[in-house]
Amino acid sequence: MLVDDEVEMRKLLRVCLPSRHFILEEAANGEEALDKLNRSRYDLMILDIMMPEIDGFELLKTLRSYQDNQIPVIMLTALGDTERVVEGLRLGADDYIVKPFEPKELAARVESVLRRTKNKRQQEDTFTLKGLDFYPARYQISVNGNALPLTKKEFQIFHRLASNPGRVYSRDHLLELEWGMEYEGDNRTVDTHIKNVREKLKAAGYHEPLIETVWGIGYKISDNE
Repeated sequence: MLVDDEVEMRKLLRVCLPSRHFILEEAANGEEALDKLNRSRYDLMILDIMMPEIDGFELLKTLRSYQDNQIPVIMLTALGDTERVVEGLRLGADDYIVKPFEPKELAARVESVLRRTKNKRQQEDTFTLKGLDFYPARYQISVNGNALPLTKKEFQIFHRLASNPGRVYSRDHLLELEWGMEYEGDNRTVDTHIKNVREKLKAAGYHEPLIETVWGIGYKISDNE
């Protein structure tokens, strides 16, 4: 998302970013940006500091107060605005670019911030549950440092359950989540995948009854300590 009150600046970015595989949405002021953020999620924000009413700093403060929406931000600032750059970085901006700028430079900075954010999210997505290490970005689960030989679908089902210990998932719900609503096969295919995961855990030396069957419904991860 580009947040800038200058029409010409929004025109410039419309030209240079989509040609580099970016889909650009615009907001002419901070209020419009907040409204769009409340309705949709965005991968990155390019934010002009000098705007009327809600300026870039105020918008940045608001964004960083939302724990569930830590969108990366690149500030647009004027030449010589060192103090504003420092203030923006202090408030949580991820990068900045000085106007006027070359479109290639902005595109490179956008790509760099998106790459860093993706790597950070992948690292943050990893977690450990009862001796098992989950690495969602690699579709991998490790036991004592050794990777379980799970298929992608086996991983997805196990990861879904493990991400919500104690929550019961019906077979039909798991089928819909992991195969899609168009799948017309038997929901017992979920049982087969769960059986495979259990057998592979045992073969790896993991004998804790982690995946529990909820008779007549489906499965859950044991929430017993």
